Amino acid sequence: MQQQFNTRSYSVRDFEEWQERDELTLAPKFQRREVWNPKAKSYLMDTIIRGKPIPKLYMRQNISPATRKTTREIVDGQQRLRTVLSFIKDGFKLSRAHNRVLGGKLFSQLDATTQREILKYEFVVDLLQDMPDPEVYDLFARINTYSERLKPQELRHAKWFGEFRSSVYELARQTVTFFELNKVFTPKNILRMAEAELISELLLALEEGVREGNKAVIDSAYKNYDDKFPNRAQFEKRFIDVIDIIAAIMGDGLPASKFRGPKLFYPLFLALYHMKHGLPRLTIGRRALRVTDYPKIKNVLESIEEVIDEIDDGAKAANDDDKRLFEAQDEHWVHASSRTTLITQLCKRIAHAVK
Repeated sequence: MQQQFNTRSYSVRDFEEWQERDELTLAPKFQRREVWNPKAKSYLMDTIIRGKPIPKLYMRQNISPATRKTTREIVDGQQRLRTVLSFIKDGFKLSRAHNRVLGGKLFSQLDATTQREILKYEFVVDLLQDMPDPEVYDLFARINTYSERLKPQELRHAKWFGEFRSSVYELARQTVTFFELNKVFTPKNILRMAEAELISELLLALEEGVREGNKAVIDSAYKNYDDKFPNRAQFEKRFIDVIDIIAAIMGDGLPASKFRGPKLFYPLFLALYHMKHGLPRLTIGRRALRVTDYPKIKNVLESIEEVIDEIDDGAKAANDDDKRLFEAQDEHWVHASSRTTLITQLCKRIAHAVK
């Protein structure tokens, strides 16, 4: 067996020099995606500025014995490379949605240290030595054979790069340890961006109120708030505050609680948020929560778990509120009406316990 590629690392400056010497070809016939929009380009550059890895490139290298000239052809990763080469020639500005310090600046307006780090940044490259076109196409067919079908949140991650998306993934970065340690999501779920999808739904509720839990609604949020998400900073601060409150209330009990699952975590988060800040379109009254109330709130949550278990075991609901709560948390919990019922029941019971 003969390996048909070698893995190398090349800096941004290497590619710039090859382009200047007309030794670099960004081959249109291997183009597999649309040209990136400005937000996607800015996001890539912010990734590089932060020193984080990006997917590797595939480059075919041919050496002509007659001319002794080396030609390099990018067969996958063209948009990544085009973006970087454009940016270092002042082709576009960084977005403030991705970098609040450097947003609005061209490459030439960055400090010398940042410019140097960008030029030194290294791409991981699989180098295809003198590989003919049919073998290149076969290579990508084999790579794609092992790719899993993207989930809706992974598609959103690849499509949108604006304010809402940036807010979601900043919050995901800050809360991923909480979600994993408390078993809200498994590591595999997190790799498939399940926590980002839940955060998307919660952020949307802070802005618009309780919404239906379906793909179209979440997709619309990314589209509608791509250019502007006016309350972003406020919501991010409040979001982390509510996560901290849940951690303080539940202590080390959340991993064993029914409230770790998204269908009850969603209303718990929004009920506590409503008590502190108010949710749009939710009419139930609010009550200030003190740290000394946290043990009482935990008791409320434990009593709700008991109600669910008892009715699951065949017992009759003790009252109409218990019946409503139980029915709302079944498989229809993604409906806006069921979610509203769950949040209302939580608020009602918490308010009664801490009065």
